[in-house]
Amino acid sequence: MTTSDNLSPEQSLKLIQAMIDKAKSNVKGDGFYFLMWGWLVFIAAILNFILMKFTTFERPYLAWTLLLIGAVISVIKGIKAENKVKVKTYLSETMNYFGISLGILYGGLAFVFGYYNLWEQSFPIYILLYGVGCFFMGSLLQFNFLKWGGLLCIPVMVASLFVSYQWQLLFMAFAVLVSYIIPGHILNAKPK
Repeated sequence: MTTSDNLSPEQSLKLIQAMIDKAKSNVKGDGFYFLMWGWLVFIAAILNFILMKFTTFERPYLAWTLLLIGAVISVIKGIKAENKVKVKTYLSETMNYFGISLGILYGGLAFVFGYYNLWEQSFPIYILLYGVGCFFMGSLLQFNFLKWGGLLCIPVMVASLFVSYQWQLLFMAFAVLVSYIIPGHILNAKPK
């Protein structure tokens, strides 16, 4: 599409819709991130729960080192994808930087929770952040499954406040199931 200083309202709407469709297409190709992070967090939470509840393993929290694999894969895949992109849209750039910002926030909170030994208060906060992040991304992409998955995290977060730390791990697993994994699979199943 050529640029013009005088776009009609119809042309402007078509341009905006084309940008949204392009970003949706990019996320479909990169729906990989929703699934990878969703499954890594899901597995880590379940593994941490099993190690705490059913074994005498002294460091069940080591299950979360799985996320380091995700960080390495994300960086490598992100660099490769950046080199392949020919056209960047404002929406795709927004999604990209928002995802990076969430990663920084999650990692930063891990250091804060660790430094002050606040792990027993951490999971409701992470569940809330998953919800807000998915709602925001779903709203930008006009993808209702992602928005509703994000909104569903709110009651899950509230309910997690009333259970012990070890049971919060199951709430965390459920939250990523509804906010990342299910929408990620639906997103990847949609025809191009």
